[in-house]
Amino acid sequence: MELSPAPAGRWADLPEDIALAVASRLQEADVCALGGCSRSWRAACDADCVWERLFRCRWPAAAAEVAAASRVQKTSVQCKLRESSTEKVMLVDCQTFSLSGIVNRNNVTYVLGWKALYINQHRRMDVAISNVVEFVRSSLNNGWLESECYLKAIADLALTADIGFLDVQFFLFSRNHSAIINLIGLHYSIASLHVPPTEVSKALQARQVAGRKVCVNLVKLGRWFYGFRLPDEHESRKISLSELTVAEGAEILAILNRGAVHEVFRLRISLADIDK
Repeated sequence: MELSPAPAGRWADLPEDIALAVASRLQEADVCALGGCSRSWRAACDADCVWERLFRCRWPAAAAEVAAASRVQKTSVQCKLRESSTEKVMLVDCQTFSLSGIVNRNNVTYVLGWKALYINQHRRMDVAISNVVEFVRSSLNNGWLESECYLKAIADLALTADIGFLDVQFFLFSRNHSAIINLIGLHYSIASLHVPPTEVSKALQARQVAGRKVCVNLVKLGRWFYGFRLPDEHESRKISLSELTVAEGAEILAILNRGAVHEVFRLRISLADIDK
């Protein structure tokens, strides 16, 4: 017995509240994919409530600032409307006026919806992290990255407001970057964002970079023995990114976090196979 085909337009004819409920439970990539299925789904996936949730989940501090600034701007714009009839105001979405960003261009006030705010913030994160990635690439010397440059890259990430774990996954755990860039994202997540190593491990696996390996090389000053200085000690350790998220990798991260100090006068990182 053959099953009767589903009636055409069945999913497209869902009530608006149900469509919004479905879209509100998806992540960014899924929302964008679903929005390309039909006009009705595009309307649901472009809804401000969908992108407001995504924005707040990814950048909670920035979302609070947007809400506070917009309430102030709303009062200011309303006063200007009462005082001057020559100023033009364009509202992109009046329902989200109190929670959306406001941009002034050529004496015209634009109220941005949460999707536009999300896109702008994503681009800002992309630029900030790309600058760090470019610094790391330019600092490589024959495939090796000195610990000073490594720690500076992590510090620069920490100085950039709003960079969270989702941004690390989007931009630093990419397979398009080297394992050194992946390592910087891993170290920043654990040391600065205080993300549990188990969650970092899951993210590495999801992005298919957990098996990548790096080589940590350090040189220790030779000890003095009866008035003679012994040769310098060289240590090298190859370890995968996933191993750095478990107990045995904690020691390596601690060494990297200290950098070249005390008896360690040189510390550098490279890919496990520097020829590749």
